[in-house]
Amino acid sequence: MRKKYARRKEISHKDIEKFGRVLLTKEQYNKLVENFGEDLVTFAIKLLDDKIKANNTDKKLCNAKNHYQYFRSDSKIISFALEVMNSSEKYGCIFY
Repeated sequence: MRKKYARRKEISHKDIEKFGRVLLTKEQYNKLVENFGEDLVTFAIKLLDDKIKANNTDKKLCNAKNHYQYFRSDSKIISFALEVMNSSEKYGCIFY
């Protein structure tokens, strides 16, 4: 017998907003800002946008319909953005 899984909430194309090449819904963006703060989220979106622009061979990243999964708390994008922001505060530099 097959297990029944809860269906994911379908996201319509009208709900998706573009942040450069990064695709998120307004709800997802607000949730990220609530969890991490606006400065970190803006910088992380900028990093992911640059990664998408530089890496056209990664089809999973470039053709994604939504990039929310790349902003988990344990993701490389968030941890790198935190590291850069902390080091810039420590040395008095502004990178973002």
